[in-house]
Amino acid sequence: MSIIWRSSDRSTITDTDRGFGKDIIRKGTVKRGLKDKVVRLTAIINVPGEKPVSFPIKVTVLAKPRTSAENEAYMFVYFAGDTPDGEKLRFAVSEGNNALNWQDLNDAQPILESATGTLGLRDPFIMRSAEGDRFFLLATDLSAGRSGWSKATDEGSSYLEIWESTDLINWGQQRHVKVSKPNAGMTWAPEAMYDPTIDAYVVYWTSHMFLDDARTHKDDNGPQILTSITRDFRTFGEPEPWFKASDLPDLLKDKGMIDSSVMKDGEYYYRFTKVTDAKGCPSPDILAQRSKSLRATTESGAWSLVDRCIGRNAGTPEVEGPSAFIANKGDTSGFKYYLWVDHFGGIGYIPLGTNALDAPIKWTYPPNFRLPAHPRHGSVLAITAKERDALLAKWGTKSPEAPQINASEAEAAEIFDAWVVPPVLSSGTPLPAPAGFSVLWTADGAKLIEGALINDQTAPASVKLTGMVRLSDGKTITKCFDLTLLGKDARFLAAYTRSPTSAHEANQPIVARSLHLAIGTAEGDLKPLNDNYGVLFPSGDYVGVDQVSLRGLSNPSLFYFSDGSLGVIANRVDMTGALDPTYASGALVFKSDPKSPADFTELGFLDLRTGDGVVAPKAVWDSAAKRYLVYWRSSTGAAKWTTVADLARTELRGSAFNPENNGRRLRIVSQGNVGVVRTSQLRKISDVLPPPSAANLPDAEAPMGIAISPQLASALENRFGRIVNVGARVAPLTIKRGDIAAIADAKVQLDYSDGSITTRKVDWNPTVLKRLQKARPGNYTVTGTVRQSPYPRIFAYNRADPTIYRYAQDSITRYLFTATDDTDNQNVNSPHLPLRVANSIEALADANGGGNREIDLLNRRVYKDRTLEGRVIAGCYWAPELHEIGGRLTILFAPCFNSKDDQSNEDGLWSTVEAHMMQLREGGDPAKRADWSKPAAVRRANGASLGRTEFGRNISLDMSYFDIKGQGYYIWSQRYITETGNIGDPLTWIAKVDPANPARLTSEPQPLIAPNLSFEENLAEGAFAFFHEGRIYLAYSGSKVGPTYVVGGMWAEEGADLTDINSWRKWKAPLQKSTAMPTGTRDYLTYEQGPGHGSFAEDADGNLTYVYHTWGDGVGGNGRDTRVRRVHWAADGRPVLDMMPEEEVAPKYRQVSIKVTIARR
Repeated sequence: MSIIWRSSDRSTITDTDRGFGKDIIRKGTVKRGLKDKVVRLTAIINVPGEKPVSFPIKVTVLAKPRTSAENEAYMFVYFAGDTPDGEKLRFAVSEGNNALNWQDLNDAQPILESATGTLGLRDPFIMRSAEGDRFFLLATDLSAGRSGWSKATDEGSSYLEIWESTDLINWGQQRHVKVSKPNAGMTWAPEAMYDPTIDAYVVYWTSHMFLDDARTHKDDNGPQILTSITRDFRTFGEPEPWFKASDLPDLLKDKGMIDSSVMKDGEYYYRFTKVTDAKGCPSPDILAQRSKSLRATTESGAWSLVDRCIGRNAGTPEVEGPSAFIANKGDTSGFKYYLWVDHFGGIGYIPLGTNALDAPIKWTYPPNFRLPAHPRHGSVLAITAKERDALLAKWGTKSPEAPQINASEAEAAEIFDAWVVPPVLSSGTPLPAPAGFSVLWTADGAKLIEGALINDQTAPASVKLTGMVRLSDGKTITKCFDLTLLGKDARFLAAYTRSPTSAHEANQPIVARSLHLAIGTAEGDLKPLNDNYGVLFPSGDYVGVDQVSLRGLSNPSLFYFSDGSLGVIANRVDMTGALDPTYASGALVFKSDPKSPADFTELGFLDLRTGDGVVAPKAVWDSAAKRYLVYWRSSTGAAKWTTVADLARTELRGSAFNPENNGRRLRIVSQGNVGVVRTSQLRKISDVLPPPSAANLPDAEAPMGIAISPQLASALENRFGRIVNVGARVAPLTIKRGDIAAIADAKVQLDYSDGSITTRKVDWNPTVLKRLQKARPGNYTVTGTVRQSPYPRIFAYNRADPTIYRYAQDSITRYLFTATDDTDNQNVNSPHLPLRVANSIEALADANGGGNREIDLLNRRVYKDRTLEGRVIAGCYWAPELHEIGGRLTILFAPCFNSKDDQSNEDGLWSTVEAHMMQLREGGDPAKRADWSKPAAVRRANGASLGRTEFGRNISLDMSYFDIKGQGYYIWSQRYITETGNIGDPLTWIAKVDPANPARLTSEPQPLIAPNLSFEENLAEGAFAFFHEGRIYLAYSGSKVGPTYVVGGMWAEEGADLTDINSWRKWKAPLQKSTAMPTGTRDYLTYEQGPGHGSFAEDADGNLTYVYHTWGDGVGGNGRDTRVRRVHWAADGRPVLDMMPEEEVAPKYRQVSIKVTIARR
C-alpha cells in the first residue's frame, strides 16, 4: 500500500519533497500567512489490485503570530540534584533584564515531574519555536536518585521526555518519545535548534553506542553526540553521528564526550561540548567550535576549533553541562554572550560571560551573581516582559495582601521598624527616641533616670526595656527590648581605618586600609591596639589563576550579633581607597568567634539590593523585632535603611580561580533575608553613642565605637596587645638528705598577663646547693636565676632565610646553622651555600665566633657545583633548610641557573630557580663537603618539574619538610612566569613524599597558602611547620622582600587531611610585623622592619626557638640580618613570635627562690 498526498495550496502546505540528500526539505512544510487559511489535503491510497481511494481533509493553517515584543527578561529551567525530588524540573525568572540576577519561582519547588520512564528528569532544555508562538521543553529520562549511576551509561533510557506549551504556564501532556537506536547505552542532555535550510529542528544528545542491540559490547568511541531531525517533536528521524572524540586530534577516544550546546551568532553556529583533552587540560573541560552549517559532522572538517579548556582558563575546572545563549538587547549584566556550566566538583551551575567570540574566547567568571537555589544543568530562554509577568503571577512568591493603611499607620510602621535600642549599653547612655516624638520608658532590671539606664554595680545587668510612643492620632507604638547594661567598669571599643602614610611608619595602604581597634574607658581615652596596626584584613578577589586583586576596608562600624558576638560591617575598597564597584550594592561583614572574640570570620558580601550605592554602612540587632537594622548613605548622601532577618545566614557561591572551599566563597544570603530598602529624610537613624575622639589615634579615619564588657576588652588586649610576665612561682620541694639533684631539676612557673603559663629551668645557687648536700633535716631556702640564654641582637649579619637545626649523631648533639647569603642584597649572585656547626646555639652567632665556623658546602666559583641532572649552579642558593628525612640529614634549597647555558656557573637568573635537595651520607660529618650527595631537583612522581603544567615556565623555592607518624610532607612556594601578561602570585603548595625517596613527590601538589589577605600582598613563601598540643602550625611570609615583609600563620589538627587547604585555619592578621619607625629616623637595628622567613628549633633546655631575618640596610652592611627569639604560647593557643626578653621574664622575676624541706628519713 502507498499514500500520495495532494495539497490544494502548495504555497501554504507542500506536497512534494524539495532538494536532495541530507539537505532535502520534506513535503508537508507549512508556510503561515497573515491570515488563517483553509487548505484541503487529499490522501490518495493505492492498494495493489484495488482502485485508488481518495480521502480529503480540511486543514486550517493559523496565521503566523504577530511580531513579538522585544525580549526583556529570561526564564531558566533546571533540575536540582541527584535525588528523586531533585530530578524534577524547576523554573526561575531573571530580575529585570539581567542574566546574572534571578529569583525562584514556586519557592524553588518542582513545577514539572515525570510520570513515565525512569521517573527522573535531568538536563532540561527549553526553546521557542521558529515561528515564536510555541515552546518545547526536552529533558533526559534518567533517575540517578532512584537507580544510581552504575548502569546509567550502559542500560539507560532510549527516550526523551517532551512537553509543549503556548504560554510557558500551561504545559501539555508529557510525551515519552523513543529517539535512540536499540544499541544506544543512554540518551542524555538533549538540545534542539531550528535549521532554516531544511525547515526543521535538529535535535542532538549524547549516547554511548554498542556494537550489538543487546548492549553487551561497546564500540571504541566512548560517548558521542548524535542528531535527529524533527518538525513537531513527535516523530524523529534516524539518529546520525555528529561529533565523536576520534574526529579531533588530542581528544581521548575512550573518554568520549557529553553535553553539547549550540548558539547562533551571525552566520556561525557555536558548539560547546564537554571533552577530555589528551593535553592542555588536566581534567575534563569544555571545548568550543564553530561552523556555518549546523548539521555538518565534525569529521567533515566544517567545524573549526575556537577554544578549549574553557572552564579551567576561567578558573572553574571540572565543569560539564554547558548551556550557551546570547544576552538580550539592553541586558544590564555586562556581557553579550553566556556559557553556563555545571561545576560537578560541588559548586553546581555557574555563569561564564564574554563580550566577543573571537578565538580564543576570554570567558569571565563574574564575581557577583545571584542564581536560583541549587541549580544543576539546565537552560535559559529569552522571554518578553509580558511572559515574565505571567510566570511571576502564576508561580512568583506571593506576599500577603497588604492592608489598606492610612498615613498615620504608615508612619507608625516606619517608626516601629526604625526605632532600635542596641543590645549592649553602657550605664548612663541616653535612650534613643524617634525624631519628633517622646518615649515613655519602663525598665525591669535597672534604674531609669532622665531617659537613661543606670547600673551602679560592677556586674552587668540583664534588662527588659519597654518604650511607648504616642502618635498624633492618639494611637501608641510599643517595643520591648532585651539588653545587657554594662557595669561601672565598662570599656569603649572604637573601629577605624587610617589614612596611609608610608611603610617606614608601618602604615602603607595594605595596612592602613584594614580594621584597626582602640580601647578606652567609657569616656573615650582611647589607646590603639596592635601598635596602631591592622587587626583584621579582608580577602581580595581572584582575577586569574593564582592572581589576586587586593581589597581593603573603609568606614568600619561595630555591632553585636544576636548571640552576643562582635560584628564588623564596612565598605570594601581597593588599595587606592576607592569603593569596590563589585560591592556597590552592599557591604562586607565579619563575625567574631564567641569563644575567641579576637578571631573573626569573613561572612562576605551582604547585598542590600540597592542601585544607588552604599556608603558607611552600620548595623544593629533589634531584640524586639528579632532582626537586624542596617543603614547607610547612598552615593548622593541620602539616608537609606532596611531590615535583615539574619546577618549570619551565609551560603557558598562560586568564586573563579579560588582554591579554597572547592572554588566557592562565603557570602550572606540576600534573597528572602534582606528587606525592602527605605529612604528616610524625616528621621535619621544614628548611633546611640557619639563618635569617639581620634585625638590618640594618629591618622585615624572616622572612628566609630560601641560599649564593651571588660571581658571582651581583655580578650582583644590579650590578642592585640603585649603579653608580659606578671609572676613567678616555684613549688616547694621535699627531698631526702643529700639529694640535691632534685633541686637542680626544679623549674619555675612563669605567669603572664593573658593567663598563659610556661616553665623555665633555673640556675640554682651552686654554693647553697653544695651546702645543702650535707645539711641536716629542716627547712631551707635556695635562690636562683631563671635561665634565659641571651642571644645577640643581631645573630648573623647579611644572612637571610635562616635555619638552626638541633642534630644528634652518635650520642653527640650539635647545632647547625645555614642561611641565604644576602650581602648587599645581592642574593641572586650568591656564590655559595654556607653552613655553621657548633655545640650550642649561642656559639653559632657572629658575636661568638660563628662566622669563623662557617664553611661552604657548595661554592659555584670554587667547585663549579653540578647537580645530579648535570646542570651547573649559577647562583641563588636560596633558603637552605636542614631536616632529617628518612633518617638522613638533608638540605633543601633553591639554586638558579644560566638560562642560556646550563653549564655556566655565572649569570644565574631568579626566573630559573628550582627546589633541590641533597643528603648527608650515613655516618657522615655535616661539616665535610665530601660527605654530601649532589643536589637533586625535587620533582613530581612522574619526573616533571614542580609548577602548573598548563603554564610554560615555573619556579619553585623555599621548600620545607615535616612528617607525622612516618608520612612525609613537602611545602614550598611556586609561581608561574609568562612571556606576556601578569605572572602568577607565589602560593605555598603541599604534597606527600616518601622519606625513603625524597627527590620525588608521591601525591599531586595542592595549594596550601593562597595570599588573598591584603597584608600578604600577593605572596606566601618561606613556610615552616612546628607542633604544639596536637596541632601543626605554619609560619609563613608575605608581602615583598624588604621593610614590608611580614609573618602570617595558620594551623590544622594533626589528624586532618593536611593536603586539603580547607583543613587549615589562617589568622586574619600577621603574627609578626614591622615596628613603626619615627619620621626622620633610619635605624633598622632598633626598629625591626621586614621580619620573616623564619624557622624553629628546640634549644638545649627544650624551649622552642624562633630564628628569622629582618631588613638590614645600614645595620651590618646592606643585607638582611638574622635574629633569634624564644616562642611563647599565648592562652588562646597562638604562638607569640615577637616577645621581648623583658616580657618573657620580667626583671623583678629573674631571681626566684624555692622552699626546700630535707626529710628526716
